[in-house]
Amino acid sequence: MAMSDEVRSAPRYKTPEKKPKKSFAETFIPMRGDSSGEIVSKIIALVAILALIVCGIILGVYFYHIFEAKQNHNDIKDKRVIYGSSQSAEAVTDGDVTTVLDDDGEVIRPPLVTLPFAEEMLAINKDYVGYVSIPNCVDEAVVQYTDNDYYLKKNIYDQTRSCGTVFADYRDNVSDYADLQSDNIVLYGHNQRDGTMFGQLDYYKWDPKYWLKNPFIYFDNKYEQSVYVIVASFVINTEPEHDNGYVFDYQNYIEFSDKYPFETFKKEITERSHFITGIDINENDKFITLSTCSYEWEPSRHVVIGRKLRADETTETIDLSGFAVNPNPKWPAIYYKYNGGSYQGE
Repeated sequence: MAMSDEVRSAPRYKTPEKKPKKSFAETFIPMRGDSSGEIVSKIIALVAILALIVCGIILGVYFYHIFEAKQNHNDIKDKRVIYGSSQSAEAVTDGDVTTVLDDDGEVIRPPLVTLPFAEEMLAINKDYVGYVSIPNCVDEAVVQYTDNDYYLKKNIYDQTRSCGTVFADYRDNVSDYADLQSDNIVLYGHNQRDGTMFGQLDYYKWDPKYWLKNPFIYFDNKYEQSVYVIVASFVINTEPEHDNGYVFDYQNYIEFSDKYPFETFKKEITERSHFITGIDINENDKFITLSTCSYEWEPSRHVVIGRKLRADETTETIDLSGFAVNPNPKWPAIYYKYNGGSYQGE
C-alpha cells in the first residue's frame, strides 16, 4: 500500500467544537429547564454577588464619609485661623464686666457682641455655640440642640453622619454672660478612630504625663474666649452593676446644688484622676467637662475636666509645678475584676 493510501485511510480526528459562551443571565439567573442543583447554585452565586456589591457600597460610603469629615474639619480649622483663636490669645476676654445697677436695682449689662468666627459658623449652622480646642489634640466646633441625641449622628452641616458633632449638653448655659453661664459646661464627642472629635483625648489616660505638654483647654463661645486648666482625667462606668450599684453621674453636675454638691464633685474627680495637678479648685470656679466613649469595658466613658482660669491667672503665670502621676486612682469595680489591684470604692 502506498504511503498516500495509508494517510488517506488513517482515522480522522475532529477538532472539538467550542461550546458557546453563556451570557451572565444564563450563568447566574435560574431558567426553565435548569436542574434543581443548577437553580440552587445560581441562587447562591447571586446572593454572593449581591452581598459583595452591598459591602462594596457600604465600604465606599464609609471611607467617603471619613474623607468628607476630614475635609469639613480642615475647612473649619482654616476659617478659625483666619478669624483668630483663644490658643493664640494672651488675655482671656470675659463677657461680664463691672456690675452696674439701674434705679430699680436691676443689673445693667453691656450688649453681647458676637465674635467674627462665631458669625461665620452661625451662617453654617444656627445651633453653633462654641469651639473647643487643645493644641494637637482637639479642634472642634460645638453645637447645642434641645436634646442630647440629635447631634450624635449629625455633622456640622446637619447631614446624617456617624461621626456626629461635638455638642453641649442641652441643659448647659454656654453663651450667656460669664456669671450666668453654667457652673460646669458639659461637652460630648465621639472617640473617633481617625483622631477627630474627641478621638485623641485618650492621650491623657495612656500617658498621664501628657498633661505636662497640654494642660489647657481653650473654649470660645459665641461672645468670649476662655481658657481652662485641666484638673482631672478618669474613666467611669455608666451602669450601676459595673461598680457595686454606684454611678458617679458627672454629666449631671452642671449646676452645683444640694443634689449635686460641689464637694462631691471635687472629691470624685480628684480621687479618680490619672494624675494630680496641684491646681486649686473651689465652688466659685467655672468648669468644662469633655466626655467621650472609652473601651476598657462596655459601656464606659473617658472624662477630662478643666477649671477656668481666674482673673489673676494666665497660661504663663499659673503654677503647674504640682503635677504628679496618681499612683492609685479610683476605678469602678469592673476595672479591678479584669485588671487586678485593690478596689477603692465606697
